[in-house]
Amino acid sequence: MEFQIVQAFFMLGFVAMAAGALWFFMERNDLKPELRPVATYATVIAFVAAILYYVMKDVVQFPLGEIGVEAIRNTVELRYIDWLITTPLLLIEFGIIVALAGAAKKGLITRIVIADLIMIVTGYLGETSEPGAPGTVVLFVISSLAWFYIIYEIFRIDISNGPAHAQRAVKIMRLFVVIGWAIYPIATAIEQFLQIGGADIALAVSIAACIYVVADVVNKVGFGIVAIQAAKVSSGIHEVAPSSVDAK
Repeated sequence: MEFQIVQAFFMLGFVAMAAGALWFFMERNDLKPELRPVATYATVIAFVAAILYYVMKDVVQFPLGEIGVEAIRNTVELRYIDWLITTPLLLIEFGIIVALAGAAKKGLITRIVIADLIMIVTGYLGETSEPGAPGTVVLFVISSLAWFYIIYEIFRIDISNGPAHAQRAVKIMRLFVVIGWAIYPIATAIEQFLQIGGADIALAVSIAACIYVVADVVNKVGFGIVAIQAAKVSSGIHEVAPSSVDAK
């Protein structure tokens, strides 16, 4: 894969995150005061990601810098700094929507945030370790188990008594955690297997980097859109105005 494509993907990540942050911020005033934290969290998540993608696109010397594999690998620490900050915030945002569904459980967010931090830290240690080494496999397993625990916890939540729009939002956000987050270990595994199999290292690293960018945009921006839409309905944005009813 040409490095120019990878460079363009990092720029795409920055633009998408910046646009998402701006849109989320503009939506904030449409929400009831008690629901504005939903938009605030979504804005901060996208804004943090935009800042780090701006730095990463410079690391890979977008648009036409001459780079090698090391330049792309130098973005690993920045990606994990992003995830260390933004993924706990995503789970807190999820907790607010769970509360809208009337299914808030004491200690839930604390438990899944701790599991998330374990997932990110062990994921970083595994990705920066020797491909195929026993220690790397152990770290990958621990990271995966932490992710499975998060899935277990969020699917235990009983949302059956909540408003339909909140139930729908929680169900969609669960899919982001299951399917959207699955993209990251899959990308890491692809990179590891390609390197173990003797494939070109530049190809392996480039493919993984592009997958990470797409996953970040889908998960952060998509997650925020679903959360804000649920908060808007709870704020009465889609309710029919009384004057419209009278006119009929």
